[in-house]
Amino acid sequence: MAATPPSAVAAISLKLSRAAILRPPPSYAQPSLSTRTITMNINSQEQQQDNLDGIFKQKRILRSKVRKALKAMDPTLRSHEDNAIQSVVLEAPWFRSCQRLCAYICCSALREVDTSNLLSAILQSPLKEGDVQVRKKLYVPRVEDKNCHMRMLNISCMDDLVANSMNILEPAPIDADGNEREDVLQASDPVDLFLLPGLAFDRSGRRLGRGGGYYDTFLKNYQELAKTRNWKQPLLVALSYSVQILDEGVPVTPHDLLVDALVSPAGVIPISPAALDRMRP
Repeated sequence: MAATPPSAVAAISLKLSRAAILRPPPSYAQPSLSTRTITMNINSQEQQQDNLDGIFKQKRILRSKVRKALKAMDPTLRSHEDNAIQSVVLEAPWFRSCQRLCAYICCSALREVDTSNLLSAILQSPLKEGDVQVRKKLYVPRVEDKNCHMRMLNISCMDDLVANSMNILEPAPIDADGNEREDVLQASDPVDLFLLPGLAFDRSGRRLGRGGGYYDTFLKNYQELAKTRNWKQPLLVALSYSVQILDEGVPVTPHDLLVDALVSPAGVIPISPAALDRMRP
């Protein structure tokens, strides 16, 4: 085999030297685009989690503050506000005209606004529709488990309720005739109104619950159902004592739902465009 000329050897050596000079050392190699993207996503997720942790801490502090305020309420004042709030609802045109609604059953241990007068009126007073007397259809909550699973079942009288393990009245899943109660998520007609409890509210419609997530989960499911069936969305109306309406904003996460209106002892506070439209005097 012929020997490689010295000039060719020099050229090859020069090329190798240039390549070695231009190639960055392994320790200084730039991260790939995918690696940088993953790092940015991780940093973003950590930031979001930090933000959520901060909001959850604010919620815990606010819950403690409002619980103390509710516990300190004078019983006479509480009774007065209970009656005033229920009277406002009973006299409101948007309540009188609704045909199907969901309402909570108050728990005195939780210091929720009383709904006993409302429930009695709903179950006893028929709605006049033309020449026909039609009773409002009422659905009330039943908690199924500790994983935010709650149902709203139809009842026709207060005797349909039984006390659960926390001594809160709920509808039995089976009625006196042995039939399953109608679940609002299985109903063929939409509801017009939800009467909601809560621990604290602000005038922007933000609601602070008790931490279980039952109502937020249920309401999202119902709103999705209404959207799928092209139904008008129901009004979400929260009942609130005076001490529960806060001047400072209630902390919320992206998963928390806003209410359309508040009812306080002083009257109705419409908030959303839907409430402003449907609650006009």
